Amino acid sequence: MNDARSYGWTLVILLWLATATNAADVLLIVGAPGTSEYGQEFQQWQKQWESNCQTAGLELTVISGDDASDEMTNRQSIEKMLASVAGVASQRPLWIVLIGHGTWDGNVANFNLVGPDLDAKTLSGWIASILRPVVLVNCSSSSGPYIDRLSGPNRVVVTATKSGSEQNYARFGKYFSDAFGSLEADLDHDDSVSVREAFLKATADTARFYDEQGRLATEHSLLDDNGDQMGSSFDMVRGKKKAKGKAQIDGEFAGRIALPIGRDAPRLNDDQLAKRNQLEQQLRELQSNWDSDDRTQLRQQALPLLLQLAELYAQSAENAGE
Repeated sequence: MNDARSYGWTLVILLWLATATNAADVLLIVGAPGTSEYGQEFQQWQKQWESNCQTAGLELTVISGDDASDEMTNRQSIEKMLASVAGVASQRPLWIVLIGHGTWDGNVANFNLVGPDLDAKTLSGWIASILRPVVLVNCSSSSGPYIDRLSGPNRVVVTATKSGSEQNYARFGKYFSDAFGSLEADLDHDDSVSVREAFLKATADTARFYDEQGRLATEHSLLDDNGDQMGSSFDMVRGKKKAKGKAQIDGEFAGRIALPIGRDAPRLNDDQLAKRNQLEQQLRELQSNWDSDDRTQLRQQALPLLLQLAELYAQSAENAGE
């Protein structure tokens, strides 16, 4: 491998490693359980998210059936909470995680709440004014339509199913929540688990469940983070399958939003996040326009950016030790 190509791969690797965002707020919505058995499972998933957020040092807001009252339904509580963060610009991602059951009538995709349900179109309207990255994870059955209804710029959308017709109980949510506490999910060994890494781990674990049980898989998760409303499957995100037609492979943006799982994970404040995003954008532009025969120009332009990133992450290490 020549020096220019070797340096190019170094740039790609450094760009990939320097991508963990740990500052976020998490809204966990636990829907109507239907049965006590499902309710117990959803409680376990909720506890895992509580543990994930405690480790990451994030603020967690939980809205569940227990919160419903004559004065305010769960649906109204969700609307009020999202309205409270709308219009405020920030580099800090807002995580919205839906745990429960879903339904699909061929036109409307609902997430089942205690009281009035929440449909994808309504949720899309509520988050339209949120001026920060949004990670929307729907762990319910029939969640596939949330991809095309909520896909957009500066958003990551993860669904447990590929379509509304996959209506059986979805187990993806368990494995997705578990992934953020798993060293195995941390593929790049940066003490953080990104949305992309969690998606890959959870999808593989879900498929393994069905294989071990000798059952036909009734859920196939999707990830969308480029706003094309298409969504990518496990094989596409991991680079084993090409996209069809005008669709593009998802995963790059989802790989830059992560939760720390170790003490040494990067912990960037808002100013550092803004600076990091700016530097990474410059590196991506440099990478996309790079002429592999012009290694001198590559070094001249890339090295100052990489040095600034290294200094930024050195500062984040000091934050982690505080």
